[in-house]
Amino acid sequence: MGKPGVLFPLVAWCMVSIVAVSGEIKTFRSPPFSLGPGDVANNFYWMQMPLGHVGLKKFNGEVVDEDGHPVPLSEVYLHHWVAFREYVNKNGTNEIRPARNGGICQSRILQQFFGLGSETRLTDTHLPEPYVLATGNPEEIPEGFEEQWMLNVHAIDTRGTVNPWHCLECRCASYNVSVTEYGKKVPEEYVGGLECCRNHDRCALKEGVHGTKRKLYFQYTVEYVPMEPSLRPVRVYIMDITDDRQSVEETPRCKVEYDVLPCDGSKDIVCRDEKHALAWLPEENVVDIIYVVGHLHAGGVSIALHGRDGREVCTANAVYGTGNEAGNEKGYIVGMGSCYPEIGTQKIKPGEELHVKSVYKSNELHTGVMGLVYVMVADPVPEDHGSSFNWTITATVVVIAIAVVVIGIRLSRYAQLRRSNMGYQSVDQPIS
Repeated sequence: MGKPGVLFPLVAWCMVSIVAVSGEIKTFRSPPFSLGPGDVANNFYWMQMPLGHVGLKKFNGEVVDEDGHPVPLSEVYLHHWVAFREYVNKNGTNEIRPARNGGICQSRILQQFFGLGSETRLTDTHLPEPYVLATGNPEEIPEGFEEQWMLNVHAIDTRGTVNPWHCLECRCASYNVSVTEYGKKVPEEYVGGLECCRNHDRCALKEGVHGTKRKLYFQYTVEYVPMEPSLRPVRVYIMDITDDRQSVEETPRCKVEYDVLPCDGSKDIVCRDEKHALAWLPEENVVDIIYVVGHLHAGGVSIALHGRDGREVCTANAVYGTGNEAGNEKGYIVGMGSCYPEIGTQKIKPGEELHVKSVYKSNELHTGVMGLVYVMVADPVPEDHGSSFNWTITATVVVIAIAVVVIGIRLSRYAQLRRSNMGYQSVDQPIS
């Protein structure tokens, strides 16, 4: 009997090529946190991350139980999670320096590189080739320091609560909070928000509810590749809809959260609340937009980014669940649209005024909501580099195509030989 010949080596070669492009994938877990009905956890942890100078391609996370099963948002609401970097002194002095993103907000506000909320399971976070978020670059780490990643997870157990939606919107009345964690009185006009659902707070429970605590984890998966010259690093910027400055000369005034007031319309009319903000990237040269994604809370409809000339850069629409299972919880935002402009088609000029618009349903009050836009940009690819990269892709595609053709030919001949050996004639031979 004949043998397939080059068939298996070619298949193996193709498989190796695919693995090399996709990168290495690792999954980690945060330290455990315990939540009972109504409980809030808002903790910070040092993270496990890939070691060395690597390029991050993708980052996803979710809340799981001890057995690794995803926990539905209807039981534990993931208000937000964020991952950011710090430079930590190696000499035991406890000195920490922020290694924040590119901006845009003031001080340490919104300094993360990755971060989402309830939408995390169905939101695409991958970076297209050849782009990565570079980390562990020894040339950027100050002498005597080491780079470490920190994780903040804010989760709310709404089981058995009087009003789960008030709990996840951090209504002060539902948590019986009147004083901030710094000992100051909560202003009367502050109806809900982060000040009222702090670590160890508890939302009001229905009478007779005595649930037990359970151990939970934030489980995150990272895809990465070793850094090399062909990879192009991105820079991360976060735009906040609450930043109300009107010119680039003004200091950013990001407040992170805001309230959506109810409209005066009939319940039969779908009301919309629109909020607008301006933003500027602190870039000295033209940059390419590589990836854009938004972050909204319950009631959110969409968040959009436009250029000064009115062109649409990205509109990220909220995806709501329709079932009961984790990842499709009815009434919750389970995903956000993300944008991947064709490389080179969406550029931002130095000093260009950008426009952000968030849209929420306003048939009822929503407190402590957010409207964030993550924008990842990179320096334009030089023409010679771009041509080289395109030729590399083209050559790879051609080689794979040839391999597929050869495999097809070999399989066809192999099949003919088998039919011949079994007493059958090939259909492409004359039949006498």
